[in-house]
Amino acid sequence: MINNINNFGVINFYENNAQKQESAKKAEPVCEDVTPVKEEPPIDSIIFTKKAKREAKIPTILDALKKSVERRRDKTRAFVEELQEWQKEGYVDAHYNARVMYDELEKITPLTFGYEVFKKYYNNTI
Repeated sequence: MINNINNFGVINFYENNAQKQESAKKAEPVCEDVTPVKEEPPIDSIIFTKKAKREAKIPTILDALKKSVERRRDKTRAFVEELQEWQKEGYVDAHYNARVMYDELEKITPLTFGYEVFKKYYNNTI
């Protein structure tokens, strides 16, 4: 090993095994890949009760509503039945009319059916 000290106070160390040191340095990652986590803003709507907000059930309710229409021919009926079950349990406010409920749900999640069909099942005017 050769030690060189220059006038600036810097010490340089040189060794014969520079290749071994370089391969060892390449094997260790200098930094790690970090992917940013996207935080979704909390969903806030007038149709959810304080109980749903307090128990943090809103994402669960939305997932259940989305899953209720999967592989169903009568998507609107299945969606409204699931919605009414959440209303019976006190997580979704049942005092809103069909127009307000449809508009609020349309803001939160894309609906595959129109208002007239929703109103027919929501108001039980079949």
